[in-house]
Amino acid sequence: MKNKFVRQFYSMLLMRILLFFIYLLGWVALAGVPAVAQELYPMRNFNKWGYINSEGRWIIPPQYEMALNFSDGLALVKDTYKGGEVWDVINEKGEKVIQSEYYGYGIFLKIYDYRISIKPNQQFTEGLIPVAIEIMDPNYKGETVSGFLNKEGELEVYGYYDKVYSFHDGYAVAEKDGKFGFIDKTGEWVINPTYAMAGSFSNGLAPVLDEKSRKWGFINKKGEWTIKPQFSKAKEFSDGLAAVWKDFKWGYINVYGEYIVPLQFRIAESFSDGYAYVGKDNSYYFINKNGEKAFSDELYGKLCFTRPFVNGAALMAIAPDGRSCFNFEVAEEVIILQDTNLLLYLDTNGDVIYKQEMEEYYTVNKIRRP
Repeated sequence: MKNKFVRQFYSMLLMRILLFFIYLLGWVALAGVPAVAQELYPMRNFNKWGYINSEGRWIIPPQYEMALNFSDGLALVKDTYKGGEVWDVINEKGEKVIQSEYYGYGIFLKIYDYRISIKPNQQFTEGLIPVAIEIMDPNYKGETVSGFLNKEGELEVYGYYDKVYSFHDGYAVAEKDGKFGFIDKTGEWVINPTYAMAGSFSNGLAPVLDEKSRKWGFINKKGEWTIKPQFSKAKEFSDGLAAVWKDFKWGYINVYGEYIVPLQFRIAESFSDGYAYVGKDNSYYFINKNGEKAFSDELYGKLCFTRPFVNGAALMAIAPDGRSCFNFEVAEEVIILQDTNLLLYLDTNGDVIYKQEMEEYYTVNKIRRP
């Protein structure tokens, strides 16, 4: 009897010790694993902008004059300070991580003897954002300098480039003396500036304008033609497809140069999250990667303006029932300068995740309530 009792006692003790260690390891694991990041979307509430999540809940309260999409965990926001326009960079907690030191359209910083400027349409990609660099020495007569700022607000890559563009697939387009090429993150030319124009790499390919033929084609990272110059216009690959313009129509090709969606559109935006916005025969709508019209006709009957899908949702401006679209003004395709229509977010399933209340619409447009 005594031996049985001792065995039961030690069995219970071992079980408790084991459960304690499982509990402890669980806390250690939770502490070491960051929470799953939620997507944040800029949205206006009356005359201020903030950020909502995919459930339509406000995460960063409305407080900015303008808010742009998050990219690489950071976003540009516009505010006013002592009557002037200022832009800053915030993180997903709403904390300012880079603050403009001067008024104006964009972010302006002084680093050493350089004046750094960031246009609001620029975004962080691969940890860097393109900047223009002005050497403040009035006696400097040298070449134009451009480069990249990192997330800590430090100059990380810079050199004698006329202009640089965002990093994609490890390379960035850079312009020098009116010609375009590609640099890596050391600032070295990996593809010399010999093209009349160039777009970013994606899927290992980049669209470039051939100087001799004045046609667009696609090169690989060795600078070799993989899709010969043949298009009047071409955009970067996105979602595995690239929009190309030929014979006065847009269509979409794959990385082998094969038409997946035939030439037929008057306008064609790049695919994002599986959808692209197109125009054909005075109709404008989203298509899927099979070229089929997506979402309901009811949506397009009210649509005034739309941004592309970003992180699973598209910001749209619509006219309420019985009303027409108000005028809107958009800068650089991403910055809403003026739009008093009703704003909503549509997800890739065609479901509305957030829609402004009619009270906002009436107030902003100074319309009498029915």
